[in-house]
Amino acid sequence: MSLGYFLAWLLPWFAGTGICLAVGGGVRDRGGLAGAAGSGFLLGLFLAAGISCLVASSDTANAFSRAAPWLAAIAMLAWLAAVVFRGRVFPALLPAPMHMGRRSIWWILLLAIFLRLDVLFEEALLRPTFPWDAWSAWAVKPKSWFLLGHHVPYESMQQWLAPSATEIRTAGVWNYPELLAWVQIWFASAAGGWNEPLINAAWTGVLGALGLASYGHWRVLGIRPGLAMLLTYGLLSLPLLDAHAALAGYADLWLAAVFGMAVLSWLRWLQRREAGQLLLALVFAGCMPLIKLEGAVWLLAFSVILVLNLLPRRWRWMLVAVVGGLACIGIALGGFPLPVIGLGWVHMAWAKVDIPLLGTLDLYWRPVGSEMLSVLFTLPNWHLLWYVLPLVVVLRRRVLVAERAAGLVGLLLLACASFLFVLFFFTDASAWAENFTSSNRLILHLVPVVFSLLALLLADVRLSGPDRSARSIAPTAEG
Repeated sequence: MSLGYFLAWLLPWFAGTGICLAVGGGVRDRGGLAGAAGSGFLLGLFLAAGISCLVASSDTANAFSRAAPWLAAIAMLAWLAAVVFRGRVFPALLPAPMHMGRRSIWWILLLAIFLRLDVLFEEALLRPTFPWDAWSAWAVKPKSWFLLGHHVPYESMQQWLAPSATEIRTAGVWNYPELLAWVQIWFASAAGGWNEPLINAAWTGVLGALGLASYGHWRVLGIRPGLAMLLTYGLLSLPLLDAHAALAGYADLWLAAVFGMAVLSWLRWLQRREAGQLLLALVFAGCMPLIKLEGAVWLLAFSVILVLNLLPRRWRWMLVAVVGGLACIGIALGGFPLPVIGLGWVHMAWAKVDIPLLGTLDLYWRPVGSEMLSVLFTLPNWHLLWYVLPLVVVLRRRVLVAERAAGLVGLLLLACASFLFVLFFFTDASAWAENFTSSNRLILHLVPVVFSLLALLLADVRLSGPDRSARSIAPTAEG
């Protein structure tokens, strides 16, 4: 591995962490640096991808050398701002005081996480991109751009066949978002060639960043170190997440991580009113449609819950009633258009939804209940997650109702789960449930948010013996 490839990892991490520390605050809290470092890794990679797109579209093979000076300058400015405006940015890095037995378990879990990430990293380095969707959908654009030496547009088959078409290309997934493609260009140019194992190793970095961000943000939110580490291990040990890191190339792990980080920053703002964390939440949420088309739906759900939370209670229900009434009237009159960022103008009608990038979805009942139950409860993808979640929700239902943050996250997950229910049971996407393919991948997008909900619900659960590191999570006033 060359120095350039090493810097391709270090520069985005350094820049993104500096931005998160300068903007996000909370640098003196236990977990603040870990949260910034985890979120900063993805933020820095997206920044590197954006700069590469701007300055290296005509010379993709040298994207790293063209974009790296800009990224280094941003990193230095961000860390300077963090030091000037935030003061001491290095809080205590060791875990808070704990009972000796709990501290031992904490270190054992941390060691197990490092060993798992090391195995996944080595696994990703063993082979090129697995020849399935990762190869045919997500690697085709960046590989063609890199080997051509410059960016070329991908268009639909009809435009590609037009007599006026010159240098354009087409593919079955020509309309997929391209942020992840430029991340791959960044690593390929740093490695000096289209070396798929070195490019795909970034997927393990994303998994590690998700764990680091989750642990750090949970600690700032007041989750005890033992519980935060246990949940982090549970998240990173899920078989399907690990498979997406080992058989790298899909966008689903990236989308899951970004969605999870958006919600974590939002929770920081809900509890502590850190304006910078709200800004980071909006940035991460805005990146979702740039990663995968489904990100547009998660952005819509997140935006609706965020806006409703900002309104006074009486205005919320009035807005819901007015929007629901207008939607019913619109459907009765033949349908209505709905603007969705990343998907365009979606036309909603009775028993039919028209999406410009996907076509027309006919809505009628598909009986795939047994397949979906198998996806969640019998296949070896999730350990015991979907057994544990409803049990915790039932046992901690009072917290779900009383704690504002937990209730909002639960409402967000309910909105997302409702979309998946309609998608799998009322559209042709039921075929994804029948053959156990994309149904698991779409559920994967919500899993980091599910673990944040579990952290909030279990925050005040006490085991025997005192825990001096615990902090209360008090609901903030209505906004």
